[in-house]
Amino acid sequence: MKKIYYILSSLILLTSCQERDPAPFQDVTGVYFNNTSGAMTVTDSLDVTFVYEASDQVEVPVKVQLLGRASDQDRPIDITVSSDNAEEGVDYVLPDAVVLPAGVSSTDYIVTLKRTEALKAEKKMILLQIHANEHFDLPVGHIVQVADTVSTLEYRIYFSDMFTKAPAAWDENLVGEFTQQKFELICRVLGIDPGDFNDPGVITLAKLLYISAEMTAYVEGEVEKKNAGQAYDEDAFDPRTGEPLTFR
Repeated sequence: MKKIYYILSSLILLTSCQERDPAPFQDVTGVYFNNTSGAMTVTDSLDVTFVYEASDQVEVPVKVQLLGRASDQDRPIDITVSSDNAEEGVDYVLPDAVVLPAGVSSTDYIVTLKRTEALKAEKKMILLQIHANEHFDLPVGHIVQVADTVSTLEYRIYFSDMFTKAPAAWDENLVGEFTQQKFELICRVLGIDPGDFNDPGVITLAKLLYISAEMTAYVEGEVEKKNAGQAYDEDAFDPRTGEPLTFR
């Protein structure tokens, strides 16, 4: 993600005009992407993971900012979305149309990401691009930040259903080595919100001991079913070795 203390080079040019001559700013009517990840930090990309989501859909608001005066009429904004490895309708859903409503200076373009099995093995990316039309120019093409330059005409959304590291509350001494399979099995069997594992105040030592005991008993039960030729939960076993999962 991009770092801070930015300046809008185009805005500096506009606002450097003398106070007695405001016409240049009044004549500007433009739009640009203006998304942040913390105070005063502008970004041109976002990384989303489903691993802590209970839902199979995530709505991502992408902020579009007006440069100029608000209008008393709704005005359409021209945004295109493309991808090399994600398919509209399967991996993501877009709004039917995007407009800047009357009287406001910004709006959110909502992209709905969909959880699919493919996201467990592949990170996908969609590229949003904003274009000029009969209502809006593109006076701001980038923002200069410390040691970095951020595009304001393109915005990338990366998304997957994979972990890059164990969640904050996971303790290998209590529940064993972390794997995504074990994590998902715990959440499904015990009805735990995946997001809780990022809060040690929720997944406490006592909670981890409870998880270890309950999941160990659950796997032992599935082993008994398998040995008896009964239907069993395949997720309780390592798909590579066939051995039952361990939670100690």
